[in-house]
Amino acid sequence: MNILIFIKQVADTEARIIIKGDHKSLEIENKYNMNFFDEFAVEEAMRIKEKNKDVQITVCTIGSQKAVEALRTAIAMGADRAFLLDGSKAATNDPLAISRILSAFAKKEGFDMILCGRQAIDDESANVGAMAAEFLGIPHVSAILKMEVVDGNAVKVENEIEGGRGIFEVKLPALFTTQKGLNEPRVPLITGVMKAMKASIPVVDPATLDIPQEAIAAEASKVTILSYESPQERPPVKIIEGETPEEKIKNLVKALKEDAKVL
Repeated sequence: MNILIFIKQVADTEARIIIKGDHKSLEIENKYNMNFFDEFAVEEAMRIKEKNKDVQITVCTIGSQKAVEALRTAIAMGADRAFLLDGSKAATNDPLAISRILSAFAKKEGFDMILCGRQAIDDESANVGAMAAEFLGIPHVSAILKMEVVDGNAVKVENEIEGGRGIFEVKLPALFTTQKGLNEPRVPLITGVMKAMKASIPVVDPATLDIPQEAIAAEASKVTILSYESPQERPPVKIIEGETPEEKIKNLVKALKEDAKVL
């Protein structure tokens, strides 16, 4: 079984991010990680490999040379191969263009199953998985919480639906997006880290893929950044004074009525 995983490198949640003067670009501190939800995809692929013979795990991402760091993390976790899809000339801010490139690479590389995170924590679009599955003409189930391979040619999965959970049996090839609760991603062993440091990661030019280049070029992006704005500052915390608990409760009720005006 060939498992292909789409991952993304994103800024660390603790990285310092500053909106530049033009309000259309960002200055991001040099702290990056593999996307949070993609970690569950890599871990699930590893668990499938541990239970089934002849499983090969391939990871790929679109980005600059720096994105190789995320690919090495996946290799350290146990992935067999990794590919960097050069995003220097592509519309990497457009989920549609990203989906076209990833699906074209998947067709070229071949796969039985595709896994990727439910969404990226930077743009939160949650569109790439579903779009890639549509381009490939394969079924997909989003935000899975449980997965079991059935007889090597089908997968039984479970995901959340409004008011309950859905259970599906899907024939392969298929695409699944992962979320928190599916598993607990492993911490790479030192042997895996050493393997990742030595691994050769080929760079793929999207121009070599069977895809209309005008559809993925930077100028073809269907997404336009109008402005980045900082979130509103939170009001300062107010300490409720009082000598006794009863007095504090009385002052709290007064503040809710007179200051917050919620009572």
